[in-house]
Amino acid sequence: MQARLKEKSKLMNYQQTVEKNYRWNFFWLTLDNMMFFFIFMGLSPYTILPFYLKNFTASPILIAMIPAIYIVGQALPQPFMAKFLKGKPERKKYLLLAAYFQRFGILGLFMLTVIQPLVNLPPTLTIVLFFLALTIQVGGSGFYLPTWLDFVGRAIPRRRGLLFGVSNFFGGIMGIGIGWLLSYLLGHYPYHQAMPVITGIAFLASMLSFGAILAWREAVPPMEELNPQVEQGQPARIRDDKNFIKYLVLRGITVVLEIAVPLYTLYALDIIKVPAAQIGVFTLILSLSETVFNPLWGWIGDKSNYKYVILAAGGAGALAALFAAGIPTLAVSYLVFLLAGMMVSGFQLANFQIIFDFSPRNMVPSYTAISQIALSPVTGVAPFIGGYLIQTLGYASTFWGVGIIGLASLAGMAIMVRDPKEKKPLVLKPAKGS
Repeated sequence: MQARLKEKSKLMNYQQTVEKNYRWNFFWLTLDNMMFFFIFMGLSPYTILPFYLKNFTASPILIAMIPAIYIVGQALPQPFMAKFLKGKPERKKYLLLAAYFQRFGILGLFMLTVIQPLVNLPPTLTIVLFFLALTIQVGGSGFYLPTWLDFVGRAIPRRRGLLFGVSNFFGGIMGIGIGWLLSYLLGHYPYHQAMPVITGIAFLASMLSFGAILAWREAVPPMEELNPQVEQGQPARIRDDKNFIKYLVLRGITVVLEIAVPLYTLYALDIIKVPAAQIGVFTLILSLSETVFNPLWGWIGDKSNYKYVILAAGGAGALAALFAAGIPTLAVSYLVFLLAGMMVSGFQLANFQIIFDFSPRNMVPSYTAISQIALSPVTGVAPFIGGYLIQTLGYASTFWGVGIIGLASLAGMAIMVRDPKEKKPLVLKPAKGS
């Protein structure tokens, strides 16, 4: 009895500390996520980075590898990090280490855009250094994400959709400024003078984000909170959560919608023959769309279910592909990037938030890692398939295929995947091999 009272006292003290730090952490987490969203816009793997790389290669496969590396590079380290975190109550010190490597990669991209025109680096070496810096950045993100999501789940036990919706909204407002600035710079200066300004601003934003991470206050949970007992009749491993597995399979198929986004930029340049300054306009539209819809996605997710966010956002992405395939005009390209922004923002917000719907509280890093790594095979192969199809069948046929496959996978998710909030939450104890 005394031991049970002692455990209850520890848990109450932990919960009181979480509540005491709630508003403080809500503010600094909002600021950090706002900076992250802004950095994503400034170093967009869908518009800005493909445009930069296009100056050194005409290969659609290499250019389509940018979002592939962005997703795969984040996914691959996560199972290792999830395994490492098991049984470790602290999170912040590991977050700081991973955040350091993220910023080192961003610094590498900034230095490349500065040094390349000064010393006239050859295209091959520029491409190698570009992907090296990008890999360091997203690899750091891979170690960071499961730790960060678990920290957010502990520090912000409620209204997480509001946090992400608000922070993404204000980050998007700043991203609109980046889009306007890029459009202005590319309209008045060559790319090698415009890009260092954009990447430099992104690096400064990453340092502000690092300062926000330093300000976070961590409440370390007692071991009883980390390892609750398995409830009778509940599955003991992630692979036994059949509903989650079905979600992962169908969500993995929808990755084709994300892979298509950077190809819209190439399509506009190669087929519609838009001037370079339009890249800034596309980025502006993408940013505006993500900004406007982020609070809506957060509200829908908090009020109902993040499965609905994925279905609605994926539907917008499928429409973008079908419009691009059927009506190749500049005006429709604006609509395509508007719909693509809806998809990107919805997927970004729901990808992590839906984990809290599926996962028991002590398994968030593992569920996060599994959900991210499940996307890797499709993401790794899709750029090569997409590049091959574009070279052999053309843009239009590729986009038709992307749109149809996307709609089919979304229909399957709507029918086959049960809403995770409607089921009794699993309370799993980490098991070997899960």
